[in-house]
Amino acid sequence: MYPFDIGIDAGRANEDEYWRITRIHRIIGYAQAIADMDGNEDFYKKAHSIFEYKGSLTVEWKIKPTEPEKEYLQKAWESIVTDYESNPIEHLIIKMEEIK
Repeated sequence: MYPFDIGIDAGRANEDEYWRITRIHRIIGYAQAIADMDGNEDFYKKAHSIFEYKGSLTVEWKIKPTEPEKEYLQKAWESIVTDYESNPIEHLIIKMEEIK
């Protein structure tokens, strides 16, 4: 879906995993749209992976995000597009050697 690979995963019960993964795609798209309006077209390139589990979202970053970049995701996460989840997002910075 995106030219730079972002790992996407979701867990809970097998029957709703597809719905959760689809929701993550919507979150990324919504957050990138906000970033685009802010002139930050390369925002998504910083993300390594996004994981959702029982209403908690974790983002692993290749490059430390700015506060506005974290806010793009939080706005998307709290929107009607993603069923109004409002749990805080956990942001983790990973080391490049962990990616390889």
